[in-house]
Formats: sequence, C-alpha cells, structure tokens
Amino acid sequence: MVTITVEGTHRLTQPAERGTLALDVAVHGTDRDDVVRRHAEIHNELAGIARERRESGAVVAFEVGSPWAWTDSPSAGPDQRGAPIHHLTSTITLTFTNLEALTADVSAFATRADVGVQQVRWELSDESREGLLDAARVLAVQDAVRRASSYAAAIRPGVHAQPELRVVVERQVHGGGPGIPMFARADAAGVAGFTTPEIEVEAAIVATFEL
Repeated sequence: MVTITVEGTHRLTQPAERGTLALDVAVHGTDRDDVVRRHAEIHNELAGIARERRESGAVVAFEVGSPWAWTDSPSAGPDQRGAPIHHLTSTITLTFTNLEALTADVSAFATRADVGVQQVRWELSDESREGLLDAARVLAVQDAVRRASSYAAAIRPGVHAQPELRVVVERQVHGGGPGIPMFARADAAGVAGFTTPEIEVEAAIVATFEL
C-alpha cells in the first residue's frame, strides 16, 4: 500500500453585495461652545441622513457613534502656551445594500470640507459568503483528487489505479473564518472611478489517499 498526501486548493470570486461607509465629523476651534454647536449640527444632519437611507431600504444598518472630545494647548514659544484648542469628533457608519446609492453618497460627501469619508469596506451577505465557501471546499477536494490521481499514475504507470480518499483536513479558509476580515477597499478620493470590487474566498485542504 502506498500513501499519497496532497494539498487541494480553489479560489472563487463574486461581486460585493454590501458596502460599509464610515463618515467622520471633526470640528476644532478655540471657542468651545462654537465647536460643540457646529459638531452637533453636522452630526445630527448625518444621523438624519442615515435614518432616511435605512427607511428607503438603501441601508440595512447604521451606527451613530458617540462624540469624543479633548482639548490641547499648542506651544506659542519657549515656556509659552497658546489658546486652548477644543476638538470634537464622531463617526456615523452606514451599511448599504443599494450600491448605486452608496456610490452617490460617497461622491456627495467627498466634496464636503466638514465631513471625512473613510475607505469603503466591501463584503458579501452571510448567505452568499457561506455558499461561496461551500463551493470552494468542494472544488478544493476535487483538486486534491486530481493531484493524487496524477501521482498514482506516476507511481504505477500503465495501470489504471484510482487512489482512495481516507482523510481530509481543512488547512485554511480565506474569507470566512473567525477573525479573517473579508473585504476589499476602494479609495473614496477616486470617486470618479468608483467600482464594486470582486470578493475572493479560498479553501485549502490536505488530503491523504491510499493506493
């Protein structure tokens, strides 16, 4: 009996189905009351837009982050401090399933000086991700069978010998395991060329056959 151990791998791609957009509100100034007022205006405006997007069905979820405030005093020279600068920031995050609406919002917010647009995080729905991973696993096993058959033909040339699969161990799965972020990024600064990326998943196994 001969033991054959091989790897099997396969990658699959699918267009992203969701895009998560994070909008930063950051206001700074020497007048604390003015900073608080301006931040509240922009923060509440974006929170209202997020609610409207969810009500319209363009967004499946959104999160309005709590404001974070701090003060620093810049140096005005040796042993001197300038007027205190007050800072107030917050982040509103929206998860879009309507990618046309996402593109429109990225383009609109990117032109505003009072709103920071983070890179979009792309992903598949849970159902699509698991379905794609299942398909990749099947094809990874088929890849291992093909490789083992090739070795079997080399070991016993001229004899049609089909190795028997005994053990399969999943070596790694990209795009689905805990702690493995599955996303691609698109730079919001390049909104003119804003496109939906392909999400890639990969399954890799180690299989043992007997001949």
